[in-house]
Amino acid sequence: MKRTFPSPAALLLAVALAASSFAGCEKLDRDMYDNPAFRPQEEPVRLPPEGSVPTKGSGRVPLPGTPAAAAAGNPERMDDSARIRGKELYGIHCAPCHGLSGKGDGRVAAKFVPTPADISAGAGGIHPPAGERFSVLTHGKNGMPAFRYDLTERERWLVAAHVETLK
Repeated sequence: MKRTFPSPAALLLAVALAASSFAGCEKLDRDMYDNPAFRPQEEPVRLPPEGSVPTKGSGRVPLPGTPAAAAAGNPERMDDSARIRGKELYGIHCAPCHGLSGKGDGRVAAKFVPTPADISAGAGGIHPPAGERFSVLTHGKNGMPAFRYDLTERERWLVAAHVETLK
Protein backbone atom coordinates (compact mmCIF):
# COMPACT_ATOMS: atom_id res chain seq x y z
CA MET A 1 0.00 0.00 0.00
CA LYS A 2 1.35 3.38 -0.95
CA ARG A 3 1.48 6.08 1.74
CA THR A 4 0.42 9.54 0.77
CA PHE A 5 1.77 12.56 2.58
CA PRO A 6 -0.03 15.87 2.62
CA SER A 7 0.99 18.18 -0.10
CA PRO A 8 3.48 20.96 0.71
CA ALA A 9 0.71 23.51 0.14
CA ALA A 10 -1.49 21.82 2.79
CA LEU A 11 1.40 21.74 5.27
CA LEU A 12 2.13 25.41 4.63
CA LEU A 13 -1.53 26.26 5.14
CA ALA A 14 -1.65 24.32 8.45
CA VAL A 15 1.49 26.07 9.76
CA ALA A 16 0.12 29.47 8.74
CA LEU A 17 -3.19 28.80 10.55
CA ALA A 18 -1.39 27.65 13.72
CA ALA A 19 0.91 30.70 13.71
CA SER A 20 -1.97 33.12 13.23
CA SER A 21 -3.96 31.55 16.07
CA PHE A 22 -1.01 31.86 18.48
CA ALA A 23 -0.44 35.48 17.49
CA GLY A 24 -3.84 36.38 18.92
CA CYS A 25 -2.87 35.12 22.39
CA GLU A 26 -0.58 38.09 23.01
CA LYS A 27 -3.57 40.43 23.04
CA LEU A 28 -5.33 38.35 25.70
CA ASP A 29 -2.45 38.84 28.15
CA ARG A 30 -2.03 42.62 27.76
CA ASP A 31 -3.86 43.46 30.99
CA MET A 32 -0.71 43.25 33.08
CA TYR A 33 1.24 45.40 30.64
CA ASP A 34 -1.40 48.09 30.23
CA ASN A 35 -2.07 48.71 33.94
CA PRO A 36 -0.66 51.91 35.41
CA ALA A 37 2.42 51.40 37.58
CA PHE A 38 2.45 52.19 41.29
CA ARG A 39 5.29 52.20 43.75
CA PRO A 40 5.30 49.80 46.73
CA GLN A 41 2.62 50.58 49.33
CA GLU A 42 1.13 53.20 47.04
CA GLU A 43 -2.55 53.06 46.24
CA PRO A 44 -4.17 54.27 43.06
CA VAL A 45 -6.20 57.41 43.50
CA ARG A 46 -9.84 56.51 43.19
CA LEU A 47 -11.94 59.58 43.72
CA PRO A 48 -15.66 59.03 44.19
CA PRO A 49 -17.99 60.49 41.56
CA GLU A 50 -19.16 64.05 42.17
CA GLY A 51 -22.16 64.18 44.50
CA SER A 52 -21.81 60.58 45.72
CA VAL A 53 -22.86 59.66 49.25
CA PRO A 54 -20.48 57.59 51.44
CA THR A 55 -21.77 54.13 52.27
CA LYS A 56 -19.91 53.83 55.58
CA GLY A 57 -18.13 56.12 57.95
CA SER A 58 -18.90 59.78 58.48
CA GLY A 59 -17.69 60.98 55.11
CA ARG A 60 -14.42 62.35 53.92
CA VAL A 61 -11.43 62.71 56.19
CA PRO A 62 -9.27 65.78 55.54
CA LEU A 63 -5.77 65.18 54.21
CA PRO A 64 -2.80 65.24 56.60
CA GLY A 65 -1.23 68.65 57.07
CA THR A 66 -4.42 70.63 56.44
CA PRO A 67 -6.04 72.94 59.00
CA ALA A 68 -9.22 70.83 58.84
CA ALA A 69 -7.28 67.74 59.90
CA ALA A 70 -5.66 69.56 62.82
CA ALA A 71 -9.03 70.93 63.96
CA ALA A 72 -10.79 67.55 64.08
CA GLY A 73 -11.34 66.23 67.58
CA ASN A 74 -11.61 62.66 68.81
CA PRO A 75 -15.33 61.78 69.07
CA GLU A 76 -14.66 58.57 71.00
CA ARG A 77 -15.11 58.35 74.76
CA MET A 78 -11.77 57.15 76.09
CA ASP A 79 -12.49 54.85 79.02
CA ASP A 80 -10.16 52.07 80.21
CA SER A 81 -11.46 49.49 77.72
CA ALA A 82 -11.02 51.96 74.84
CA ARG A 83 -7.45 52.70 75.91
CA ILE A 84 -6.64 48.98 76.12
CA ARG A 85 -8.17 48.37 72.68
CA GLY A 86 -6.17 51.29 71.23
CA LYS A 87 -2.96 49.84 72.67
CA GLU A 88 -3.79 46.39 71.23
CA LEU A 89 -4.47 47.83 67.79
CA TYR A 90 -1.26 49.88 67.93
CA GLY A 91 0.67 46.71 68.80
CA ILE A 92 -0.81 44.89 65.81
CA HIS A 93 -0.74 47.55 63.10
CA CYS A 94 1.85 50.14 64.17
CA ALA A 95 4.47 48.57 66.46
CA PRO A 96 6.11 46.40 63.75
CA CYS A 97 7.36 49.60 62.10
CA HIS A 98 7.21 52.33 64.77
CA GLY A 99 8.14 50.14 67.74
CA LEU A 100 6.33 49.89 71.08
CA SER A 101 7.76 53.24 72.17
CA GLY A 102 6.94 54.97 68.86
CA LYS A 103 10.55 55.88 68.13
CA GLY A 104 10.53 54.27 64.66
CA ASP A 105 12.62 51.33 65.86
CA GLY A 106 10.23 48.43 65.21
CA ARG A 107 11.35 45.01 64.04
CA VAL A 108 10.90 45.79 60.35
CA ALA A 109 11.89 49.48 60.49
CA ALA A 110 15.42 48.93 59.17
CA LYS A 111 14.03 47.50 55.93
CA PHE A 112 12.28 50.72 54.94
CA VAL A 113 13.74 53.75 53.20
CA PRO A 114 12.95 56.23 54.61
CA THR A 115 12.72 54.66 58.04
CA PRO A 116 9.42 55.03 59.92
CA ALA A 117 8.87 58.35 61.68
CA ASP A 118 9.38 58.87 65.39
CA ILE A 119 5.79 59.34 66.59
CA SER A 120 6.63 59.58 70.28
CA ALA A 121 6.48 62.94 72.03
CA GLY A 122 10.23 63.30 71.47
CA ALA A 123 12.39 66.08 72.84
CA GLY A 124 9.70 68.75 72.49
CA GLY A 125 7.17 66.66 74.36
CA ILE A 126 4.42 67.69 71.94
CA HIS A 127 2.28 65.38 69.79
CA PRO A 128 0.44 66.57 66.71
CA PRO A 129 -3.31 67.11 67.25
CA ALA A 130 -5.53 64.01 67.41
CA GLY A 131 -7.21 64.94 64.12
CA GLU A 132 -3.85 65.08 62.36
CA ARG A 133 -2.90 61.63 63.69
CA PHE A 134 -6.28 60.26 62.60
CA SER A 135 -5.81 61.77 59.14
CA VAL A 136 -2.37 60.17 58.76
CA LEU A 137 -3.81 56.80 59.84
CA THR A 138 -6.61 57.20 57.29
CA HIS A 139 -4.64 58.42 54.27
CA GLY A 140 -1.06 57.37 55.04
CA LYS A 141 1.93 59.67 54.71
CA ASN A 142 5.32 59.33 53.02
CA GLY A 143 6.03 55.56 53.10
CA MET A 144 3.30 54.75 55.62
CA PRO A 145 0.30 52.99 54.06
CA ALA A 146 -3.28 54.07 54.62
CA PHE A 147 -5.25 52.09 57.20
CA ARG A 148 -8.74 53.21 56.14
CA TYR A 149 -9.54 49.73 54.84
CA ASP A 150 -7.83 47.79 57.65
CA LEU A 151 -9.24 49.68 60.64
CA THR A 152 -12.71 51.08 61.22
CA GLU A 153 -13.12 54.78 61.93
CA ARG A 154 -13.53 54.06 65.65
CA GLU A 155 -10.38 51.88 65.70
CA ARG A 156 -8.34 54.61 63.99
CA TRP A 157 -9.46 57.11 66.65
CA LEU A 158 -8.46 54.65 69.38
CA VAL A 159 -5.00 54.20 67.86
CA ALA A 160 -4.63 57.99 67.46
CA ALA A 161 -5.48 58.39 71.17
CA HIS A 162 -2.93 55.72 72.13
CA VAL A 163 -0.16 57.45 70.17
CA GLU A 164 -0.64 60.44 72.47
CA THR A 165 0.43 58.31 75.43
CA LEU A 166 3.82 57.43 73.85
CA LYS A 167 6.78 59.26 75.38
